[in-house]
Amino acid sequence: MASIAARPSFLRDPILRWCVAGLLALVLLPWKALEYGVFDATADEFLDAYGWSHLNSSLFAALCLLLFVLRPWRGSPLRHKIDAGLSVFAFAGILALASWQNEALGWGAAVQFFVFGGILALALARMGLVQGDPFMTGAILLVSGLVLFFIFWPVSTIFSKVIVNDQGAYTPLMFFKMITGFGIGRIMWNSLSLAIVVGAATTFLGLVFALFAARISQKFQGLIRIFSILPVITPPFVIGLSLILIFGRNGSINDILLALFGDGGLFVGAGQEGWFERSPYIYGFWGIFLAQTLSFTPISFMLLMGMVSTINPAMEEASLTMRASDWQTFRYVTFPLLRPGIANSYLLGVISSLADFGNPLVLGGDYDVMATEIYFSIVGAQLDYARAATLGIALLMFSLTGFMLQRYWIGKKSYVTVTGKGSGGSFQRLPRWVERGCAVIAIIWIIFTAVLYGSILLGGFVVNWGADYTPTLAHYEELWARGFGYGAWPSYFTTLGFSAVGAPLTAMVGLLIAYVTTRRRFAGRNIVDFGAMICFAIPGTVIGISYILAFNTAPVLLTGSAAIVVISFIVRNMPVGIRSGVSGLAQIDKSLEEASLTQRASSLRTIFTVVLPLLRPALISAVVFSFVKSMTTVSAIIFLVTADTQVATTYILGRVEDGDYGQAICYGSVLIVTMLAVVLLVDRLIGKARTERKIGAHA
Repeated sequence: MASIAARPSFLRDPILRWCVAGLLALVLLPWKALEYGVFDATADEFLDAYGWSHLNSSLFAALCLLLFVLRPWRGSPLRHKIDAGLSVFAFAGILALASWQNEALGWGAAVQFFVFGGILALALARMGLVQGDPFMTGAILLVSGLVLFFIFWPVSTIFSKVIVNDQGAYTPLMFFKMITGFGIGRIMWNSLSLAIVVGAATTFLGLVFALFAARISQKFQGLIRIFSILPVITPPFVIGLSLILIFGRNGSINDILLALFGDGGLFVGAGQEGWFERSPYIYGFWGIFLAQTLSFTPISFMLLMGMVSTINPAMEEASLTMRASDWQTFRYVTFPLLRPGIANSYLLGVISSLADFGNPLVLGGDYDVMATEIYFSIVGAQLDYARAATLGIALLMFSLTGFMLQRYWIGKKSYVTVTGKGSGGSFQRLPRWVERGCAVIAIIWIIFTAVLYGSILLGGFVVNWGADYTPTLAHYEELWARGFGYGAWPSYFTTLGFSAVGAPLTAMVGLLIAYVTTRRRFAGRNIVDFGAMICFAIPGTVIGISYILAFNTAPVLLTGSAAIVVISFIVRNMPVGIRSGVSGLAQIDKSLEEASLTQRASSLRTIFTVVLPLLRPALISAVVFSFVKSMTTVSAIIFLVTADTQVATTYILGRVEDGDYGQAICYGSVLIVTMLAVVLLVDRLIGKARTERKIGAHA
């Protein structure tokens, strides 16, 4: 003990530990990125990436300065400022020198960013930032860096592509020339008109199903929940494929009508020609509209279900006490209280439609939309980054405009119905025609969804749907029976791995951003809050194209790696974690955290021992939803995956492009079963919210 007490105080300084970690990373890890990764690189490639350079020498000198020159000045305000200044200088120096040397930074450089970030956080905390709390200072720096580096910077590169041409010349009018030519105006109108209609349809149907499940017949609530979950866990191409199996040229409807009214049909007399011929009427606007409505209505239902279930019955009882009719109560009391949910539902429907890639690709025909045109501009023979960037900017502007209009419509009115006061009573009956209408629509939806998913399951067990209905297991044998290294297994395991890594990171980052922006006040908070907010409005296609433009050159060269796929998962699904965190933190009194801090617990210990246990349901829900969305996403990663990082959705897309619908449906069925099992298991473990009420008799 005496030897420990006699040890110089500066050796116990946390900044010293960061410096030692940086020196070890500098010695042990390759500085430059390896083209084929650490495990597949040759000895010469590894030595070249590991070798010392001017950049390494400069970094080593800075670390030595922090280690040996400044440590004895313990408690000196000047030392804290120098530590912070050197850290910021190191950040800029790493990027500047790497750009000058045209080097792609590797694992060694990545560790240095964290090292200097930790030193900067400690220095700022010792200067009094965030009440001198090192953990919260580091958390603020981390979330600020993530938002700036993976949201603002990639999105800004899209704008740079339309003001600077391929030769590097400044062309400020290129955007207006591009947006007024090449048919972009027609494509924008197609996307916008489709999104407006789909948003209205999904919101209406979601409200109908929420009213039916929560207020009309709870007997069917479990069945509706299952059918509402199915489209969420279904890969994006599979619903479009199932519609083709039913309504396509060789689909079941055409087969039935041809058998009844075609040549030699059941209702056609001898010697007469039938009036019906096969028609591919599912392709185009109405095909995309139907597929998107089927895909996005469950999201609207889940959003509105919570609001419908938690309305305080006392408000409806008060209306009926004042002799208002059922219709007047529904119109002037119940419906206005649902305005936030309706607005959010419409916003999500519009943005989801704008960003949807899979359904327009399968069912679009000659109806072009922005999401698919961005893809063909990059992947097609034209390789036109300016056109893709122009469409990406237009898509982003439409999404942000819809988001701002939604916030304006809700306004600053109060929609609080659940307070700290106890409230008795039960829900009142809805108008009879509303109940009947909701019941009819819900039953039709259930039947149609059952037929839809029945065709998905059966389509994988026939030779060729619409041409040869001979039962077969050939598609499943081709995908799954040839060994783990063949067929669909590599992409399946890759998808599971990426999703398993990305889902918890997504939840943690989202909850951390929610905690920092709701519990702390600091300079730049509005920027972080805005960055987190626009995550809700950035379509996946825009994220994909922006990442291609931002991370395809040194010093940060990530395209083609597994890291960029996982990062896109995190950014794409981060709003889920943020929403879960904000909702959960709103129910936790700040006094619980203050009591922990009063007992001299650190912020880190308070979060792990007080906050996280109370946020456990929100955290689990965020992890599961992020996992499901990562397993089924395609709009962002379609630009980022390679042959080595192929995932399930891109594998399915390849089968669709080859016209092999049987294998595509087989793979989709396996993914559906996998994710349905995960969702139902977690839903059973978490249980229902206690705020849901039972339907009461008509007062």
